[in-house]
Amino acid sequence: MPRIKFTKSAIDALPASDVDVVYWDTGCPGFGLKVTPKGRKVFTVLYRTAGTGSRLRKFTIGPYGRVTLHQARVHAQKIFAAKLEGRDPAAEKREAKRRIAADSVSDLLETYISQYVSQRRSARELARLLRRNAGAAWADRSIHEITRRDVTDLVTAVVQRGAPVAANKVLKVVKTFLKWCVGQGIIDKSPAEGIPLPTKTVARDRILSDGELARVLIAARMIGGVYGVIVELLALTGQRRGEVARPTRDEFDLKQQIWTIPKVRTKNGKAHIVHLSAQSLAVLLACEKFATYIFSPTGTGQPLAFSYAKRELDRISGVMNWRLHDLRRTCVSGMARLGIAPHIADKILNHQSGTISGVAAVYQRHEFLTERREALERWAGHVAALIEVEERFSMEQAA
Repeated sequence: MPRIKFTKSAIDALPASDVDVVYWDTGCPGFGLKVTPKGRKVFTVLYRTAGTGSRLRKFTIGPYGRVTLHQARVHAQKIFAAKLEGRDPAAEKREAKRRIAADSVSDLLETYISQYVSQRRSARELARLLRRNAGAAWADRSIHEITRRDVTDLVTAVVQRGAPVAANKVLKVVKTFLKWCVGQGIIDKSPAEGIPLPTKTVARDRILSDGELARVLIAARMIGGVYGVIVELLALTGQRRGEVARPTRDEFDLKQQIWTIPKVRTKNGKAHIVHLSAQSLAVLLACEKFATYIFSPTGTGQPLAFSYAKRELDRISGVMNWRLHDLRRTCVSGMARLGIAPHIADKILNHQSGTISGVAAVYQRHEFLTERREALERWAGHVAALIEVEERFSMEQAA
C-alpha cells in the first residue's frame, strides 16, 4: 500500500481510483487515509490489540474536510495511547454504539414503570406524567443523548402550557427516573442533577374554622351517598383522601372498631391502624352498600369523581377556597387545641417523621394505640358538638 507524508496539499492532490486505496502516513505508522472511487477521503487507524501476531483492529476517525489533518493526527495518537493501556478503542466504539441503540428512553421508561413505579401508591399518575412528557419528547432517543438542556426544555414547555405546578411534578418524576438509570449503571450521572424547581412551592395552611367544619359536614350529610361518607370520615379520622376513598371491606374490623390500612395503600409504605370512633362507625354502618370496595360506584375499586360533588358541597355549605386535604390539617390542628400531644397526632396521621426524631425515633417503637383511640374519640365528640351547635343556630335563624 502506498506511503506518503501527510500534508494538506498532499491529501488534496490524491486522485480517486477504480477501487478503494489506503495511503499510510510515513510519519505515524498505522495512521492512514482511505480514498474511495467517488473521491471521498476518510481518516483511519490500524493497530494490533496485543502486539505482533495479534488481531488487527481498524478504527475510522472520520471524513477529511469535516475532520482536519491536525485533528485526525491527534485522534490517532489518542487511539495508540489507549492501545498501550491495554484498551481496544474500536471495541469500545462498537459497544458505545450498541448501548446508544439499546438504551432507548422509551424502553427504559417502560422498564422503570413496571419495576419501580408500579409499586407506588400513585403509580397511575406517575406513569402518566412520565409517558406524556419524557416519553413523548424523548421516545426515539437514547438515554445517553439526553442532556441538561433537554431536561430544562422539557420542564419549560410544561410551564409555557400554563401549568407551573405541574412543571414541578414533571421535574421531580424525571429526576427520579434518571436517578434510577444511574443506580442501574445505565448512565454515570443524571443530566437533571442540580436543576431547580421552576416554580416556588407554597405550602398550604388552610384550616377550617369550627363553624366552617360544621357546615361542611352538615352539607356532606345532605348530599349523602358515598361522597358524603368520605367527607365525614376525612374529618373524623384525619387520613388522606386516597386512603379514605378506596378501602376494601376486609380492612375493617367493626367489632373491634379498627380500620387497618395496608402498606400498599399508605404514603410511607407502612401498615396503619386507625381507631373508629362511635361517630365514624355510625357513618360506616349507614352505608347502603358495604361491598368489597366500599365507596366504589362500580365495585371495581375506582372511586367516584370528586370534582362535581365538591362543587355541590361548597354550594350547600357556603364554605369556599378549600380542599378536601384541608380536613386533615383541620383535624390535627383541632386535636392540638384539645390538648392532644403532638406525637399522638403524628401517629394518628401516620407521619413517617414527626415530633419524635433523631436517636429517640430509632429506639421509640411504641405505637400509642390506647392514646390514639382516646384522641380520636375526643376529636369525634368535639366535632359532634360543633355540628349540634351549628344546627341549633340554623334553626334559630330560620325561626
